[in-house]
Amino acid sequence: LRRTAGQPCLLSPSRAASRCIAAMAASRLLALLPLQVLAAAGGLTPGVLPARYGSMGGDAATRSALLGATASASSAWPQPRFATQRQDHFDGSNAKTWKQAYYVNDTFWKAGSSAPVFLCVGGEGPPMDGSTVVDSVHCNVAVEWLRETGALMFALEHRYYGCHNSEACPVANLSEPGALRFHSSRQALGDVAGFVEYATQEFALSSANRWVTFGGSYPGMLAGWARLKFPHLIHASVSSSAPVRAELEMRGYNDVVAQAYAVAHERVGGSPSCRQAIAEGHRKIGDLFSSEQGRGRLATLFGQAAAWYAEKGNQVGFAGQGVAQFPAQSNDPTCDEAMCNIAKICAEMTNVSIGDEVQRLAEVRCMQAEAAAARRFASPVRAAKTPTPGYGNGDQLWAWQTCTEFGFYQTCVQGSQCFYTQGLATLDEEMSFCGSMFNIPNDVVTSNIAYSNAYYGADHPQGSRVLYVNGEVDPWHANSINAPLAPELPALYVAGASHHAWTHPSVKSDQDSVVAVRAKIRAIVGKWLAEPADEATVTLRI
Repeated sequence: LRRTAGQPCLLSPSRAASRCIAAMAASRLLALLPLQVLAAAGGLTPGVLPARYGSMGGDAATRSALLGATASASSAWPQPRFATQRQDHFDGSNAKTWKQAYYVNDTFWKAGSSAPVFLCVGGEGPPMDGSTVVDSVHCNVAVEWLRETGALMFALEHRYYGCHNSEACPVANLSEPGALRFHSSRQALGDVAGFVEYATQEFALSSANRWVTFGGSYPGMLAGWARLKFPHLIHASVSSSAPVRAELEMRGYNDVVAQAYAVAHERVGGSPSCRQAIAEGHRKIGDLFSSEQGRGRLATLFGQAAAWYAEKGNQVGFAGQGVAQFPAQSNDPTCDEAMCNIAKICAEMTNVSIGDEVQRLAEVRCMQAEAAAARRFASPVRAAKTPTPGYGNGDQLWAWQTCTEFGFYQTCVQGSQCFYTQGLATLDEEMSFCGSMFNIPNDVVTSNIAYSNAYYGADHPQGSRVLYVNGEVDPWHANSINAPLAPELPALYVAGASHHAWTHPSVKSDQDSVVAVRAKIRAIVGKWLAEPADEATVTLRI
């Protein structure tokens, strides 16, 4: 699967399929993940889940590799501690409890001081371990501020995404009927409130120790909501890349992906001609589906038999969300793999010497498949040591929340800005797993989403001291807060930045905009820490 340096992936159209078929086949395995998942009505239902609904951030292979890293985590990192939580915060007749994992960094903390407390909220991202409070992608914007502030820092693993560790899961077996019924953002917020009460006693904290929540992606949603729902417990929040407006059909996601490929500044490396080339290539592929000659050309360029491209389901899986990976959410201007970022893909897609736009798309797909195969060979995936039975790679957990709370079904419909083959990724197609896997009808999904927006306030909440931070090329900003709502609810929009890039550890190659926004976050939170705390109240606004 390897080429000589400088050798094109598609030596010629006639050799493309034979050269790349193995790599492309391996890549396609990541596109659809077979799962045995829990049906809402009870029992197990076989289903196939599109990988994009397995998590808000990262593909399955990356998350599995991170699970392997967690299993062999450095003994120098803080070890997990455990706080007792209620299994169900809303059922007073349920006395069951479980142990929630958390991690502590008290390096610069002085007991009895008035220094703040930073809480990194867990969620669907990479599994938490001791590195979270030392050096990780989760909340390093807080970690790197510990020395200056003298803060005590906690990282609280999520109740269900933390089930990669069977010792810290609210149920014994995720495959059992009803095992996901305690899995919701409202239950997770109950955990945050319970943990604050627990840690205040366990670490002898006082009202002088102001709590600040941090999180990115779904944890960013939880971090902001924790401040809005518990202002007497949480003093302030930094909500990064948090799509707080639930939405059934999220056209904005793929629209922003397309827009990202025209962004040139902050070393993103896109251009309008690149965006147009990708769109034109996918439009031509849509035309090629309709003729025998066209399907033959696709078979030559991409593999599979020509007849395969005549079936609608195959067309959807092949081109409905792009014939290759087009990173925007995960764009990294410094990555070194082939076709791993916007700049590299755009260099290929604007290289007319390769051939027309369809041939260029085939080249991008082939090079990505080769890189993925090499990566898996060099770094074999390892499983976590003690996952909860039925956990698998955890993909069913975020899928469940899309059906029961948030939606976010990413379509590519005719007339949108989406630059994939339009008309294939329809709403019915994208949300079909809610019925087939969880037995949740479409009208119930719609109702669930409406309730979430009413409960949390969507993108027009009322409150104070929540800072919303979003990146320009991150598609999730389409459903977030990108401009200040009020002086008490500010927002920062980070030019050229991807999904909560500023929460990652600082490195010399960071974009200037990312470096600058970290300083702005600390300035705003620092000002808030000097403000009086909200008056205590006996009402828990859950």
